[in-house]
Amino acid sequence: MRRKIVAITSQYLKEPISQIVSELKLNCDIQVVSYNKFDTISEVYDSYAGDTDGFLISGKIAKAAIESTAHAYNRPIVSFEIDIAGLYRALLNLLISNRDLDMDRIILDFLIPIDGGCTATAFLKELDIDTVPPHINNWTKALTRTSISTIENHVLSELIRMWNNNEMDMVLCQYSNILPELRAHGIPTIYPLPSVSHIRDLANELLSTIELEHMRSNLPVIINVSPHSSTDNTPENIHQIYVCMEDFFKKNLMNCIPQKVDNHCSALTTVEMLRHITHNSKVCELNEFLTGKLHFECAVGYGIGANFDNAIRNSVNARKEAVQFGKSFIQNENGDMIGPLGSSDRRVIQNQYVQNLGKIAKQCNLSPVTIKKVLASMHAAGSNKITTHELAERMGSTVRNANRIIQNLENGGVARLAYTQTTNAKGRPVKVYELDFNF
Repeated sequence: MRRKIVAITSQYLKEPISQIVSELKLNCDIQVVSYNKFDTISEVYDSYAGDTDGFLISGKIAKAAIESTAHAYNRPIVSFEIDIAGLYRALLNLLISNRDLDMDRIILDFLIPIDGGCTATAFLKELDIDTVPPHINNWTKALTRTSISTIENHVLSELIRMWNNNEMDMVLCQYSNILPELRAHGIPTIYPLPSVSHIRDLANELLSTIELEHMRSNLPVIINVSPHSSTDNTPENIHQIYVCMEDFFKKNLMNCIPQKVDNHCSALTTVEMLRHITHNSKVCELNEFLTGKLHFECAVGYGIGANFDNAIRNSVNARKEAVQFGKSFIQNENGDMIGPLGSSDRRVIQNQYVQNLGKIAKQCNLSPVTIKKVLASMHAAGSNKITTHELAERMGSTVRNANRIIQNLENGGVARLAYTQTTNAKGRPVKVYELDFNF
């Protein structure tokens, strides 16, 4: 099948990117479209997402602007811009053409919102080719929808201020939308375009991702539903779940038939349909439907598998999580647990976070799921130091349960008392523990 890709660029870049695309000669169709501001790029994405396989987006911020918004269709996205090596070459060419250039007076606009200096000198001397990309990527991940919408205006006003105060001679520009305004103020600008070979490599990367996503869309999914409380697990209630699931599938035009299996009901579907009924792993429409129809609460688990048996096992694990913590959970083909769906505390607990997970769980006399939750909590907080109150809040458990977990982790050699933290309020000092899962 010939794939279709949409390249979204600024209005300034539409013509040169169209020229580059015409030289790619790839086995796919690429349409180049434009957007006006970061505020509108999601609307452009949505207008094409239903009829395309993937997107090339001009710049990491434009990509972040799209990903900060919920969409009916989630297509693979690859951002394109001149790479770091290309920026070095652009600066080197400037120096070769004019040896008198002052690198302290050449500004790289995309570095203005990032701590660390925005001059060519800072880029060439204070930063190196290995640290720049991670630094930019970490900053991009921390952006919110509100902050993205103000970036261009902030950068533009700062450049105009610097120009008016005679603090710069030239801008090496990556925010192409602000180019007309910069030139209207008489500010010398250069926009280094990515090379044809660089765009070709990114397009091929996107095509590979599209093929993998297409294959994953057809992976089997088992939906596993039971009453949340064991006291409600009666044959009559299981039959009611069966009838409601059948009704839900009909209303959502899902070609799947529920089955009554021992103490639960199950059904077979695909990842593509799972994305639809969970809004890309964010909510659980099935559980909401059951809640409105039944007099008892249900636990819903979705298991994605590389094969049928794997999907069944993962669905059982996901339902057990739902029974223990409420709401609904998904366990994917990699063993990652996603949930609770529909909760502000929804997380992805990665199975591969540590390789010796089972060994650590056994050593600490805790379940692997509990270890995963502690790891997810550390990952979300960006720190391996924690108090019992913080752990309780992040895991949605009681302080007593968090104390037990910390005690078991300490006995297993994973946690140690780092220091005590005093407060102005009366009471005992707070113990801060340091966790180390890397044996």
